[in-house]
Amino acid sequence: MKTATKVFLMLSLFVFVPFSCDAQCTNEANECPQPVPHLVKFSGTLKNVFGLAHDGVLPIRFVIYGDATGGTALWQEVQNTQIDQQGHYEVALGVTGPEGVPVELFTSGEPRWLGVQALLPGAEEQPRVLLVSVPYALKAGDANTLGGLPASAFAKAGTSSAALNLPGAEPATASPASAAASAPNAGNIAGPLTASSLIPSVGTINAIPKFSLSTSLINSQITDNNGVVSMQNLSNILFADRFAAGVPAAVEACPANGCIIYATSPKVNLNLGNIDPGFKAITIYLGPYTYTVKQIILRKALKIIGMGASGGTNGSPTCSVAAPCNGTSLQSINANNPVFVLPQANNAPATNVLLSGFRLLGSVGNTSEDGFFLDTSSLVNSGLWYSTFDDIYMEGFAGIAVHLRGRSNEFISGSQWILFNNVIVYRPKGGANALRLEGSNFELRFTDCEFDGPGIGGGTNIYIGGLPGGGNAYPVVIMFEGLVSQSAATAVQIDGAANITFHNSHHEELWGGYQITNNTNIGTAGLTISDSSFNGNVGSNGGAGYVLEITTALAQGVVFAHNQLFGNPDSIVRGTNFAQVAYQDNLYVSGASNVPPVPPTSGITMQTNPAASINIGGVHSVGLNSSATPISTIRSSLGPGEMVTFFTWSGSVTFVSGGNIDLLGAHPLVVNGSITFIRNDLRGSLGQWTPVAQWSPK
Repeated sequence: MKTATKVFLMLSLFVFVPFSCDAQCTNEANECPQPVPHLVKFSGTLKNVFGLAHDGVLPIRFVIYGDATGGTALWQEVQNTQIDQQGHYEVALGVTGPEGVPVELFTSGEPRWLGVQALLPGAEEQPRVLLVSVPYALKAGDANTLGGLPASAFAKAGTSSAALNLPGAEPATASPASAAASAPNAGNIAGPLTASSLIPSVGTINAIPKFSLSTSLINSQITDNNGVVSMQNLSNILFADRFAAGVPAAVEACPANGCIIYATSPKVNLNLGNIDPGFKAITIYLGPYTYTVKQIILRKALKIIGMGASGGTNGSPTCSVAAPCNGTSLQSINANNPVFVLPQANNAPATNVLLSGFRLLGSVGNTSEDGFFLDTSSLVNSGLWYSTFDDIYMEGFAGIAVHLRGRSNEFISGSQWILFNNVIVYRPKGGANALRLEGSNFELRFTDCEFDGPGIGGGTNIYIGGLPGGGNAYPVVIMFEGLVSQSAATAVQIDGAANITFHNSHHEELWGGYQITNNTNIGTAGLTISDSSFNGNVGSNGGAGYVLEITTALAQGVVFAHNQLFGNPDSIVRGTNFAQVAYQDNLYVSGASNVPPVPPTSGITMQTNPAASINIGGVHSVGLNSSATPISTIRSSLGPGEMVTFFTWSGSVTFVSGGNIDLLGAHPLVVNGSITFIRNDLRGSLGQWTPVAQWSPK
């Protein structure tokens, strides 16, 4: 037993009847209006045997015959028919051909029958429907008048219904022909629609109309206000080329909650001027052009996205005429004033900012302009937070290219949780730092960035430290991964900071690599330089060069490890007594010999006077001056398993048990040579240091 499915077709027919020019235009045919295709409006309903409507798109074949059964098809077409959720559909027969339904089919006055077949597997054509009114209506198409009326009159179609059986369906019961009579005024216009028949009685200024029915206009969601085109459901998308003043005007027109602004058209005003998004969440897309800019205030959720920082001077080796460097450039016209700044207001952090894909160029002739000046030195609970700088190239700033200034004595404001990725800065000759982090700044990460100077001996590329007169606020947790810093006197100066890391850095053309100073009297605690490479032209300056220099004893936890050093620097590490420096597992390749000589270092080994308690920090070798004062406690940051070796100068030194030294039952131990202790944690605070080796001269 096959599943029975019935599809019922409610038929409603009428025609738009255009007339032939031949009956009224007898001279020049080209003066006649072009004929409108002859279309027959046909509607129906599709439902299965369970009364459920078919919806979606269904292919249906419509065929006109001269007989109720059998015979040859006189005309046919297939339409992909849209069926709504109630099963209703409506088609215009003849729409697939340029002339519509051929009028010649009805000129004889003979009856015509319409066959309908759903193009489903196994489906057959259903009993045909007699077209009663259509022949007469189309026959009027070749007459000057119809019943005394103009040829533009409508002929109303009758209505019939029939049942369409799909494969395996039970025989359908035909609906009475009178069940769906045509509306009294259905299809009351013939020929081309005129503007006067479509103009609504009322409308909205600047609204673009749309057809709601075949002869009815209503407002669409599109508006055009003096060339500014917008959509009701996309009102937060603006195109800057529609505004004479460009992006600043688009920012002003942006809805209160925010918008996306496209400034990518070649016709857009390229002067960005001053931009302050206020409290609006704004995203601005820039095209591959050079824009001029004065100042941009960074606020919450501001995003400025260009088409890449790959622009350059066309005709240069890397930007040839044949392969030009296209990208987005921002050319400052702000003289010595910074381009990007923060709002100077308390409790107003700029969060979730994204700046990406552009070149930022300093004002022509500037002497002290900063590119970014993120100043929170006098604010409370403000700064740039949770933000990203990506693919940005900067040059031409005689001031500081990237300048983050926090408070000098409190951590109650500052910029924090910022990622700098692929940020490239070239300092001009005589310019200030490429990067300056001073005062309270926290959790800043630099990935694959480059900060370069104008040439070897030319100033300092990066400064990290406190502010003059400060003491309790300084940069904390600053990480560089893949840094390149070269062509300067010094790559990095650190003057008061904590937990600073440089990993996988690369350096060339420098008198000095890293320098730790203490001009701020803050001190540096925790600096790691690891897995980095120093070319052979780093650290040579007539005896004053260095790779790492520590000029203060207030430097704790300095680790210089797993680095590769080439050439013959004046000094690899030049330290200061009591500065705690760990030099570990560095590869030193001298240009003088294939056998590495002893690396030139000083100040790594601590030298101190004996006392009951001595503090060695994290060093592994200590020179002790001769003294009769016994040592019973060794204070250190070394962990279990680490060792320290003491050796004496100009006389003996005495160690005794007690404190945290355990001599394993020995009496006071007098050393005139060297002794090595190992740290353990078996007995808590007692006996943490145990001797493992001693050497004395004979």
